[in-house]
Amino acid sequence: MQISRIYSNKPNIFPSIEFNYRADAVRLNVVYGEVHHPADEKRTSHNLGKTTLLHLIDFMMLKGQSSEHFLFAHKERFETFIFFIEIALNDGSYATIRRSPAAATKIALKKHSEPGLKFADVAEDFWDHADIAIENAIMILDGWLDLRLLKPYDYRMAITYFLRAQGDFDDELQLGKFRRGRDREWKPFVAHLFGFNEAPVQRKYELDESISKLKADIAEKQAEIQFKENDLPGLNARIAVLQKQTDDTERELDAFSFDAEEKRIVKELVDGTEIAIAETNDRIYNLRYDISQINEALSHDDRFNLKEVEEIFNEAQLYFPDQLKHEYQDLVDFNRKITRERNVALRARHKELTAELDELEGKRLALDQDRRDKLRLLRSTDTMEKFKSLQNELTHARAQIVYLTEQRKKLDQLADVARQMREQERERGRVVDELKTMVARPTTVCERFTSVFNGYCQRVLNLEGLFYFEVNKSDNLDYVVGLSLPGQSGPSSQSKGTSFKKMVCALFDLALLKVYEDLLFFHFVYHDGILEGLDNRQKRAFLSIVREHIASKKTQYILTLIDSDIPRDEKGDRIDFPEDEIVLRLTDEGKNGRLFKMAEF
Repeated sequence: MQISRIYSNKPNIFPSIEFNYRADAVRLNVVYGEVHHPADEKRTSHNLGKTTLLHLIDFMMLKGQSSEHFLFAHKERFETFIFFIEIALNDGSYATIRRSPAAATKIALKKHSEPGLKFADVAEDFWDHADIAIENAIMILDGWLDLRLLKPYDYRMAITYFLRAQGDFDDELQLGKFRRGRDREWKPFVAHLFGFNEAPVQRKYELDESISKLKADIAEKQAEIQFKENDLPGLNARIAVLQKQTDDTERELDAFSFDAEEKRIVKELVDGTEIAIAETNDRIYNLRYDISQINEALSHDDRFNLKEVEEIFNEAQLYFPDQLKHEYQDLVDFNRKITRERNVALRARHKELTAELDELEGKRLALDQDRRDKLRLLRSTDTMEKFKSLQNELTHARAQIVYLTEQRKKLDQLADVARQMREQERERGRVVDELKTMVARPTTVCERFTSVFNGYCQRVLNLEGLFYFEVNKSDNLDYVVGLSLPGQSGPSSQSKGTSFKKMVCALFDLALLKVYEDLLFFHFVYHDGILEGLDNRQKRAFLSIVREHIASKKTQYILTLIDSDIPRDEKGDRIDFPEDEIVLRLTDEGKNGRLFKMAEF
């Protein structure tokens, strides 16, 4: 796919731009901004429309609406415009797209065999598809482009790599549009682009999201339950015991015989309540002692004073060496740091112990009341009082069974979610292993790309170009792109420089197009302001690579630059571009020199 022309229904404001493509792709496509009035400080070679043209092309290739896009940010200026872009398809035919800012979601498409036809005034029934929704238009155009290498992704996923505006040179693969989203929305595609299986990459993100939701679900369910997952067997046993007790109590009450119930109460009092009270009291004593010790530890201040030590040395008329003073000070600082860390830990522990103490004291009050009730019942000689008391106990036991049964039901649900989470965590581990195995064996595409990219970096920047995939600390697929000195394993600091970063991105794009130049893929790239900030040696070397690249006519190269970025030879003389390579000349001559022949916006 290459761009052949772009035009509008208002040629006096936006004249047609004809690009060099296919057989003419051996020539560059230069969007050139020049200064005619250097002495006029109010004029500038910037803001002429070099970048605006890139955004217009992106819009015509069916980018979604955005309030930041110039067509919508200045809608009153462009609502009467209708734009057309003609693109050369990989099968040798052409496609024309019609789109207007006023009806940006209604697209017209026409496929045709001849180039250079103007469709600004044709009837609606001339179009193969007229006023269709943008989603449908993308599907149809995707089929016409036939970029099979991208499947199952459509062309929109990758086209911005080859329409690099100034904000897209910060990262080779994470474009500006991707930075607003999540990694899972673009990293699987990057894996696919370099010949890897994107399924485990995508699955890893899905598992992380699912596990996160399950953890939240577990926390929500746990907040409603008094017990933990491991308490389920004990809870079942407790319900069974309570059920047997209620059955026995009901039989005794029906027979109006309390001997067996009194024996059971005595057993519960001796083996259960009294032991529980003793254990609770023992734990309360230990907690109070631990809290007391923590309070004592927190009350101690750091009393070491270096000045007092100095005074003692002075009074004794002894020399206090600076080195010793520094060592003392280091010791004091270390001691204070340790003390602070210890105090933080002690306060946290104090809070935990206090909370446990409050809970146990409440439990002890309940146990004391239970003991009083049982003793009162055993000492009572009133049969009816015993009957009523046992009835109350039966009612309480039944309520306990209902409560514990409901808790068990919720605990079963919690345990089921916990099992799901553990299963997904195990699958996550298997997927991570798969990712690590995958990146350890680079694909043919990856190996060829790395070789081409490294060669380009050495020629232009005299540094080796690094590119490889890895699994990062979050166990997700990641990549490393940069420059390194010979023999150096990782990226050098030069990789982070703005000019070098921009050049690395441009060489990255060219290397990718080189790898895919004989396949059904994009065959154009638009680099905005690519020569800005480079020295002349780098400009010449870069343009040399570009010209070698387009010599096969398989890649269309579009670049923008201003007058001051024109490369110069070893003598300092300008290396101007031939006129047939300048597809658009912009100047500081006022509105007639701009992309749109109108006032600045």
